[in-house]
Amino acid sequence: MNRYLLTIVCFMFCSMGFAQVVKQGEKFMEVSEVEGKVVFLKEIQLKEGTSESDNYQILREWAKVNYDRDPFRSSVRYDNRNREIIAKSRVELVLPIDTKGVREKMIMRYRINAFLFQGKCVLEVTDIIYLYENTKSDKQPFPRLIRAEDFITDKQLEEIGGHLEFKQNTRKSTFYFLNELSQDLESKFGY
Repeated sequence: MNRYLLTIVCFMFCSMGFAQVVKQGEKFMEVSEVEGKVVFLKEIQLKEGTSESDNYQILREWAKVNYDRDPFRSSVRYDNRNREIIAKSRVELVLPIDTKGVREKMIMRYRINAFLFQGKCVLEVTDIIYLYENTKSDKQPFPRLIRAEDFITDKQLEEIGGHLEFKQNTRKSTFYFLNELSQDLESKFGY
């Protein structure tokens, strides 16, 4: 029940302009914040004529393939009563080549909640943290753990202080990963 309450609250924030809810077939283009946390939301319309049980089975299979294989990389929990999956995972982002010709890498940890609600599958990605380990000297320009809220939001990109290109490249790679992930989920529901 708490999940549904959170969804309603998120949708209320979305209608007030605080978060972007990406519809089926659309791509993530903005970094949205809800109460100071970066949140990516996507709604996928479920096909009419398929039962909620069938749709939940599709969601479970998708989660099993993507998050249940490697316990050192990810974990998944299935809530059959609320027809929801909750997964935590990490992925290595390969950033675009910068102006110096360097291609940086970042490890991104994140949490996914995906659930069925009113004829839709709602995908929520949150709790994004970047691990920066690409340093060749003792002088590391960033903390080892960087919260998305402190790195890829519009506010952070507007701040003066350097590393703008690195932040922009991290943001681009984050969008790319999230768009591929959500497109994969859409395809499982037949879109």
